[in-house]
Amino acid sequence: MVDNIKQTNILLCGSSRVGKSTLIDAICQQKLTKTNRSLNSVTKSIEQYSYKCTNGRTTHETIIWDTPGIESWNENEVRSYMISLIEQTQPLCMIYCASPGSFARLEHVSWLVSECYEKNIFCALVCTNMWAGRNRQGVVDEFCRILNSIHPNIHPVEEDNVIYFDNVALVTMVNSHEYIDKDFDVIKPVSGIEQLIFGIGKSLNRDLMFAWFRTVSQNTNFWTNMSSKLSHLFQMPTGTLTSLYGHASNFLDFLLDESNFLHDDDDMTSLTTKDTEECLFHDAEIIDLPEQKISKKLIFTFQLDDIARTIEFPQILQKLGAKSCKTERLDKESEHCLKFIVEFEDIEHAEAMYHFWQLTTTNQINCTIVDELSDEFSNINSV
Repeated sequence: MVDNIKQTNILLCGSSRVGKSTLIDAICQQKLTKTNRSLNSVTKSIEQYSYKCTNGRTTHETIIWDTPGIESWNENEVRSYMISLIEQTQPLCMIYCASPGSFARLEHVSWLVSECYEKNIFCALVCTNMWAGRNRQGVVDEFCRILNSIHPNIHPVEEDNVIYFDNVALVTMVNSHEYIDKDFDVIKPVSGIEQLIFGIGKSLNRDLMFAWFRTVSQNTNFWTNMSSKLSHLFQMPTGTLTSLYGHASNFLDFLLDESNFLHDDDDMTSLTTKDTEECLFHDAEIIDLPEQKISKKLIFTFQLDDIARTIEFPQILQKLGAKSCKTERLDKESEHCLKFIVEFEDIEHAEAMYHFWQLTTTNQINCTIVDELSDEFSNINSV
């Protein structure tokens, strides 16, 4: 039974035949369902690409709204349409596509970007089909000129062929599928997709970043090839990220979801090999790891009203490499407070789990380090 439905919306803009659908396929690596609909009685028909994935009690739906051609619209029509679309879909970002040789009215692009900026919507301006013409650098330069006019105080920074305008926009070029020119015997591979995905993710705030990475959770090439940059973004060593990825086939579910603990009668004091796609990360309060403490154990203290939500916690920890887990009930102030004492195979794995926990924050779950210099579990750094 599905208890929660979470929806992520993305705006996709640009003229026809510039490779928008090919770009989305390359980003999501999912079979997308295409439909036509109107958001209300006054908006024009809009193409919608979507897919769903169910993870335990939660269904995640990603919807990409492909806006119709607006080349013949005036400024008021463009701005009014974007305002309505943004208000109704609450997108996490807008991706605008143009390819070398394609028709695009630059003032329209400027109007779109301006409205997104007013509504705090991140913009990715992408030169698609980069090898389809010689003017790819011209497309990038025009995008940058538009952003410079809208954000004159922002100094753009280029990294891995992505030009960042702080956390409000980026410009890049991509090749969404293999380009073949038989006449000149030229073959160009797919390129720029992973850098675009990462660039959007690193530019979004925490909640939107997680929603974006959920959208690309099935793009294994991205997660594999960008592991070094992802480890820096998540503030954990590359080896740690790789280790956790290898210990859990549904690693991304653990990483990206928030709170999907199962409700069953399993014994909370033991670890099992039961398969689950439920997620561990209901935000946790993080305590700085003391450099002088070397330990293979962590303590997780739950302060939840519904203790049944913690039943699956030991099983999830096992999938992330836990060797053993002991449970203690704390009856000091609330009968709904549990302490999990979790041991890992080695120090590196314990520290990996600790850093992994730093991805989110909450006051409902405390994570502390066990002081193995003492015979008792220490409450050092506990909040």
